[in-house]
Amino acid sequence: RFFDSMCLESFTQGLPLSNFVPPPPSPAPSDSPASPDEDLQAWNVSLPPTAGPEMWTSAPSLPRLVREPVRCTCSAQGTGFSCPSSVGGHPPQMRVVAGDILTDITGHNVSEYLLFTSDRFRLHRYGAITFGNVLKSIPASFGTRAPPMVRKIAVRRAAQVFYNNKGYHSMPTYLNSLNNAILRANLPKSKGNPAAYGITVTNHPMNKTSASLSLDYLLQGTDVVIAIFIIVAMSFVPASFVVFLVAEKSTKAKHLQFVSGCNPIIYWLANYVWDMLNYLVPATCCVIILFVFDLPAYTSPTNFPAVLSLFLLYGWSITPIMYPASFWFEVPSSAYVFLIVINLFIGITATVATFLLQLFEHDKDLKVVNSYLKSCFLIFPNYNLGHGLMEMAYNEYINEYYAKIGQFDKMKSPFEWDIVTRGLVAMAVEGVVGFLLTIMCQYNFLRRPQRMPVSTKPVEDDVDVASERQRVLRGDADNDMVKIENLTKVYKSRKIGRILAVDRLCLGVRPGECFGLLGVNGAGKTSTFKMLTGDESTTGGEAFVNGHSVLKELLQVQQSLGYCPQCDALFDELTAREHLQLYTRLRGISWKDEARVVKWALEKLELTKYADKPAGTYSGGNKRKLSTAIALIGYPAFIFLDEPTTGMDPKARRFLWNLILDLIKTGRSVVLTSHSMEECEALCTRLAIMVNGRLRCLGSIQHLKNRFGDGYMITVRTKSSQSVKDVVRFFNRNFPEAMLKERHHTKVQYQLKSEHISLAQVFSKMEQVSGVLGIEDYSVSQTTLDNVFVNFAKKQSDNLEQQETEPPSALQSPLGCLLSLLRPRSAPTELRALVADEPEDLDTEDEGLISFEEERAQLSFNTDTLC
Repeated sequence: RFFDSMCLESFTQGLPLSNFVPPPPSPAPSDSPASPDEDLQAWNVSLPPTAGPEMWTSAPSLPRLVREPVRCTCSAQGTGFSCPSSVGGHPPQMRVVAGDILTDITGHNVSEYLLFTSDRFRLHRYGAITFGNVLKSIPASFGTRAPPMVRKIAVRRAAQVFYNNKGYHSMPTYLNSLNNAILRANLPKSKGNPAAYGITVTNHPMNKTSASLSLDYLLQGTDVVIAIFIIVAMSFVPASFVVFLVAEKSTKAKHLQFVSGCNPIIYWLANYVWDMLNYLVPATCCVIILFVFDLPAYTSPTNFPAVLSLFLLYGWSITPIMYPASFWFEVPSSAYVFLIVINLFIGITATVATFLLQLFEHDKDLKVVNSYLKSCFLIFPNYNLGHGLMEMAYNEYINEYYAKIGQFDKMKSPFEWDIVTRGLVAMAVEGVVGFLLTIMCQYNFLRRPQRMPVSTKPVEDDVDVASERQRVLRGDADNDMVKIENLTKVYKSRKIGRILAVDRLCLGVRPGECFGLLGVNGAGKTSTFKMLTGDESTTGGEAFVNGHSVLKELLQVQQSLGYCPQCDALFDELTAREHLQLYTRLRGISWKDEARVVKWALEKLELTKYADKPAGTYSGGNKRKLSTAIALIGYPAFIFLDEPTTGMDPKARRFLWNLILDLIKTGRSVVLTSHSMEECEALCTRLAIMVNGRLRCLGSIQHLKNRFGDGYMITVRTKSSQSVKDVVRFFNRNFPEAMLKERHHTKVQYQLKSEHISLAQVFSKMEQVSGVLGIEDYSVSQTTLDNVFVNFAKKQSDNLEQQETEPPSALQSPLGCLLSLLRPRSAPTELRALVADEPEDLDTEDEGLISFEEERAQLSFNTDTLC
């Protein structure tokens, strides 16, 4: 009847009731003990070990004084004692029904025992109780005859509680234990079992509740600062990986590797592995810095694996996400700055935004917004890294709090889903998605080129070009090394609209033929060869190289193709030998033949003495030699040389010409573009001039001269300057259609159209007056290829000017037509100025130096691509 239902929870089934009943009180000690250390008895309460319960039913014996030699010294820091492990001995211990262990240190000096054994029981001893203490300052007879109110002023035989302030609940717990002992010891027997009575204490409120803990920690902001600094440091590293990729793209080194047989997937995978290895260096430095500052939130054995996972998966995810930017930039520095700014902006903004919203989690609406933002920001590796570090630091702080109050079951691992694991999974997925996105960009999967049907509109071709078109369309060119069938390329421009760069080109290059393709800037020849090498997609038509389709078998096309780009696609840090070793491996040449092939290429191009010097130190001519050597590696059946002799001296140029002629003799086909007419005459078996995306003429050099030449060039040299005037009058009278091209002190040159007069008439008339006019010698030569080229270049310049003045739309409003009529005509373009013929006054009497060789002297056209 004395038991309350709540008290039943305090008993354990199977244990005798005597365990719950305090033992009978011991006899009272004398009032004058022999020493101040007598009558001491203490209990130490700590975390329960796994030992089983013990029985304690007998009363403790009278205090026995324990004298122990003091063997402890002050520590070097002066903050405690340095004691051997045996200090304090091994007092008897017992387990009570509550599971706690009591250590009986009766007879010990309690203060010394607690101080000397503090290191042994650190964070495992939270309190002690001493009773029977005799306070000698209070007389033994105090309060004998006084009323009870007076006896409460002082107590001679006192009980004392010790508590460890590291335990939040230690003081009220041990004080209540003593109060319960006093209560049960003073209950009369009529009340029944004393164990049925007890005092329940509630320690309320606590200063550090969960909400105030979170707010106080967040307001410190230390973890935010650390996360932001790490985000800033890690923003520069992945952005730097794109610099080399953009440089490779702009110099065409990347395209040259693809043409040489490198698989695009292998190219990006190799870059990925190399960039990850480079990323490990700064990531390791960041981890070392965290260890140096000994931040337990990041370096503790529990948290360090999570930190390591964050850094590794950040590199795994952010590196391939940077790669697609290399397709959109042409200048490496621009790509670097742009990606740094993007990484900093996203990482810092997302991290700080979620941190600030976390301060207002008491607001339900803001809490929901913060939850959505945290989920949305998971797509950014920068945010996952910074937020993961912040969550780990906060979790460590909360775990320390739970450890202090003994609630170990509430401590969380950093790999909990909401702390780090969610970000780790997101970054693992982002790495795979980023790499797949890069591969899709490489194969133009996201922006499929628009294919257009070939126009059925009749083409106004020259006779020779039309004949070649019919040969290709009939199938007679199926066995040619290169077969181009109605190849078309259309570019889109915001200013002009659609630009037709290549218009239904039909061409075949036979084995063992050196084919020259000429044209001024914008004629379409560069676009043609970009389509042939896979650098540009085709808008219409089809092309075959060595029997492989450019549209369907591009990899096989590139493996059978040797390519010398217009700009030297070289790495300044690599030597010539290293360049050749790289491209021999890309070509698939066996390891045992590699050294022999490299040696052959170095000797063939006379680069042996420069073989081990960095390519960045080469002259322009040696760079072109090395580019040509790369094009010859692997014995390709078809070689494309885009202005191979640019920057070479005459000796090196002649050497390369002989090399190309040797290649043609071996049966390989060569397609050559050049602005040197002399080079084309020396090498090309057939030649074509391209104007506005179409072939305007096609045939051998002599055939083009005969068909499109301007007749003959007559050069006359007189004995004196006075005779020059007589020669001019003679030509004006006998050859009125002749055009004066040059006039010097004793020299004059005329151009004569072949349709107006025969070669026999020219020699006949010149022989009749050679003695009369004081002519020392004269020569009659056929018009050069330069003149043929310039005549077609005029047509290209006219069309260029027309494109510049035409509006983007074919349909123009009446107001636009009126404005176009009132608008003054633009000045001639530079190209027109170079090739325009200006009328000359043939009757001039000026004997000074006059040169009208504007067509011959002004053939230094710009290259197609700015290098």
